[in-house]
Amino acid sequence: MKGYKITNFVIVVLVIAAVYQTGELWLAGTTSHNFFHVLWQNVSAAEDEVVDGNALLATRYAIGDGGSNFSVYYPDQVGSSDTLQVANTVLQEILAENIGEDTQVMQADWKEILQNRCIVMQYDFMILSEEYLAGMRSLKNAQKLEQFDYITIVPARRAGEESLAYFVNSDTEECVVYRANKSKTAPALYQSLMTAESDMVYISTGQKTSSAVLRRNLFLPQWAELPYAYHTVRQEAAFEQDGAVSRALLESTAERFFRNFSVDWSDRDETGNFVFSDSSVVLRYYPAERVLEYFNYDNYGNDGDTTKLLEGYQISCNFMANDASLVSDVYLADIAFSGNEIVYYFDYVVNHLPVYLSEQVQEEIGSAHAIEITVRNDSVRKYRRFAVNYTAASTTDAKLDVQFIDALDMANRQYQETIAQREIADVKNIALGYYADQTEGIRLQWFVNLYDEVFVIDTDSAAWAEETSEEAS
Repeated sequence: MKGYKITNFVIVVLVIAAVYQTGELWLAGTTSHNFFHVLWQNVSAAEDEVVDGNALLATRYAIGDGGSNFSVYYPDQVGSSDTLQVANTVLQEILAENIGEDTQVMQADWKEILQNRCIVMQYDFMILSEEYLAGMRSLKNAQKLEQFDYITIVPARRAGEESLAYFVNSDTEECVVYRANKSKTAPALYQSLMTAESDMVYISTGQKTSSAVLRRNLFLPQWAELPYAYHTVRQEAAFEQDGAVSRALLESTAERFFRNFSVDWSDRDETGNFVFSDSSVVLRYYPAERVLEYFNYDNYGNDGDTTKLLEGYQISCNFMANDASLVSDVYLADIAFSGNEIVYYFDYVVNHLPVYLSEQVQEEIGSAHAIEITVRNDSVRKYRRFAVNYTAASTTDAKLDVQFIDALDMANRQYQETIAQREIADVKNIALGYYADQTEGIRLQWFVNLYDEVFVIDTDSAAWAEETSEEAS
């Protein structure tokens, strides 16, 4: 009889383990499909109402040491970083303490916001407050800021002191501030926020300048000495060896998109594209464009519940983390809502600097961004990626000697000459990044956005001299 009991116990354990492992299948795209995770989430939600999701949506984040010096970073993990995880915990603690409290919209004062040690999460798009705070219903009803593109956390130095979280709309210069005195994690975040020693530091235009043209808060790099030597970048196709598609590399990645992969499912169509498919999933690779495309037809017609913004973000990150061919770091570049679907757009980043695809590359791959992920019913329906990776040169092989103010002047001149004779009253963005218009020796350029027109400005003044000479001739 005891033997039967032991056998039954083992069977129960194995069944539980099987259910757990099934819930962990990455193809589902999120741990929320795991029964144990859902149970724990329900228990946790009953005890303490917190924001959904485990990491912040952040295009980039800036760390300020309280002395007007900033370091700017992009996520060093897929969609997150250790610093963002800690900051998110502090933010949740601050927001949880404000449930039921009334908040007022006020004018944002960047000098005041950034005068203390802080971390600033910056987004390249507006986020609806209702979407972001969907997991905190009481707080959502209290706040009155419709959308934002900055979150700044000013953590307390010691336990019991005040921590602040600012949500700012840079278009309207409006903000809402949440205050808390009970954050347990804030002192640890405070101690970690120190700017790195580097030849390249950042200033905040919102804190440092009074120019009406630069009224937005932009973190812009400055250098103690010019020229500044840096590493160029090389583009490498994810599935190619010696200039040809490697079937082995492609299959090693393809197998992770299926529960039970078989090479017998693979084929090449009449145009030479690789196709892998089963009853619900189709995976294609287009060698000419170097595009990898995944589509899941399973339960596509079932509308279900609408995916929440942060949950969909985590689903996307979990999905990307299992793309074996994805080596480069990525950052969230944009989001779009379409019915009950959310589309997340990601781009590559190297050495904490973004990689911008040239117009020619965008036309070739049929997208403005390197990665596109469509989430529906809490699972990934479509995944489309420009299947390349970017690596930095082993030595500093290029130089930069053009500051952002000079790049702004050049962009202003080009706008006047090519678009309209119009005084520039507002600079939407100035960014430094790699310009992927070739495969080798990819260099840094300035990207100046004036009235939704983006001007690519060379960072080497010698190139300006060459352009002027060509125009004169």
